[in-house]
Amino acid sequence: MQGSVPSMLGHLLGPVLIVGSLVMWTGCDTVPAPDRSRTPPSVAALQVVPDSIHESDLSPDQVQDSTAQVPLQLMVRATDADGTVQRVVFVVEPASDPRGTLSGRLPAQPESETQYGGPLVLSLPLVDEIYTIRVFAIDDDSLASNKVTGQLRVVPSGSSTATAVPSLSP
Repeated sequence: MQGSVPSMLGHLLGPVLIVGSLVMWTGCDTVPAPDRSRTPPSVAALQVVPDSIHESDLSPDQVQDSTAQVPLQLMVRATDADGTVQRVVFVVEPASDPRGTLSGRLPAQPESETQYGGPLVLSLPLVDEIYTIRVFAIDDDSLASNKVTGQLRVVPSGSSTATAVPSLSP
């Protein structure tokens, strides 16, 4: 009789473990998959005005030592098909020092639900330099948009005249 108890336990133990494993596996809470239908915002139609600055075009009070106070107008259209644009960000990056960036936010324009931007004044060194301006948006789902880029050239006195800057890319 004693020999049959371990034998009986052995026969019951296998099915109990299998059924218990199935119950535990199917009974656990699962985290739902993220909603993949969310779409990121979109930015387009970046305007950088002016696209070049020559030191001779600046007034004396805009130039101090070797730094210029450069007035700039940045405008962009930002939309989000399934939510709200939370912020529109710009980054200004000199070609000679990609780590020496300036950044900030572009405000929403009250007359339009999709226009962001306005006048800025940037302090830039008076050296012959091309700056890349990148703009992107973040929506209420924390999704980032595409990036649009533009360029600004700064030309100090004594340099050749400003040449045409490549057009903006959408």
